[in-house]
Amino acid sequence: MTAVSFRARAAAAAAHPRVRAAFRIFAERAAEIESDQIRLTLVSAPPFHEAERARHFAAVFRSAGFAPLFDAIGNVIIPYDDSGATPLIVGAHLDTVFPADTNLDLRRTGRVLHLPGISDNGAGLVALLWLFRAAKEAGLRFRRPVWGVANVGEEGKGNLRGIMHLFETTPWGPGACEFIAVDGAGIQRITNKGVGSRRFRIQMSGPGGHSWTDFGSPNPIHAMSEAIANFVRDRCAPEASFNVGLIRGGIGVNSIPTEATIDVDLRSVSLASIEGLHVRLARAMRESASLAGLQLQIESIGERPLGQTPEQSDLVQAALETTRMLGVNAQLNTASTDANLPMSLGVPAIAIGGGGTGGGAHTPEEWFDPTGRELGLQRLLALVAMQAGVKA
Repeated sequence: MTAVSFRARAAAAAAHPRVRAAFRIFAERAAEIESDQIRLTLVSAPPFHEAERARHFAAVFRSAGFAPLFDAIGNVIIPYDDSGATPLIVGAHLDTVFPADTNLDLRRTGRVLHLPGISDNGAGLVALLWLFRAAKEAGLRFRRPVWGVANVGEEGKGNLRGIMHLFETTPWGPGACEFIAVDGAGIQRITNKGVGSRRFRIQMSGPGGHSWTDFGSPNPIHAMSEAIANFVRDRCAPEASFNVGLIRGGIGVNSIPTEATIDVDLRSVSLASIEGLHVRLARAMRESASLAGLQLQIESIGERPLGQTPEQSDLVQAALETTRMLGVNAQLNTASTDANLPMSLGVPAIAIGGGGTGGGAHTPEEWFDPTGRELGLQRLLALVAMQAGVKA
């Protein structure tokens, strides 16, 4: 299909009277959308503890006239139109990176909202909610099945467990589908490449001892530090990264520790690069532990598959055209999102933002500015309408 054809399809979808009616709902009910986003974000949802937010999210959908379902792992599944073939799945993850005891006090600076998780993924969740709500209130019916999913386990050690379970069980039935993840704020980005990752917990251990009387005994922290330095000294492969994100060990300043532990994250868009980093990391750790006379344990604590949806695919081209149609400069990018999993399975998948702007993600200073949010919601609805088709 040519660029002109995609442009014509996008314009036709956006011009449909019921789509236009839903667009007006986004603009007229901005305060209500913001309130829903705040209420959702104020419900704590660390990985593996998303149940309360999931119940709240399902209750909001139920009050809007939908019939949400829970699957065995805690995902909230919302059928919109479930007849026909080749469903379009729109997902937004429920969890945040923040532990349960995180202070969730909302602050405002003008229109800007300051609250941990308000953008990632409060912005995505409320976009999914109002996509369905506005479409229903406007009387939209789609030619293809459309399903919504608020899934668990996207962040950190969640390791994409929610979306993995979803594509193992396929509640919408067998056969082909398409997937759109709504993750965070923004309107320009269209993620069509998924960064793969492997995460490891590495431990060196020995007898320990007193810093004076046992001086010379193998010190796991010293050996681990040397191994880290040797690993990071080598140049990283193109389109790859590594990070030692956590270090633990020792009980006091005058005690030789019995153990030292680090958590390491390796990432790349190339499987060969990830495997190369893995080999280098293991070699550096083995050599250092062996020279020091320490025991070594390397444990896998997470893996995300990599993949991509080609730029020329129907879904990516549709996302590009619906973004440009709204006067926004569309940007293809690479990231690690729920879309990684379907990409790795060969399912056409992308991730996009829910509108507005945000920053400070994964920090206590996270913020969201709703200015221009309606453009993000319009893009999402236009994209769904374009891909699923709208009944007369």
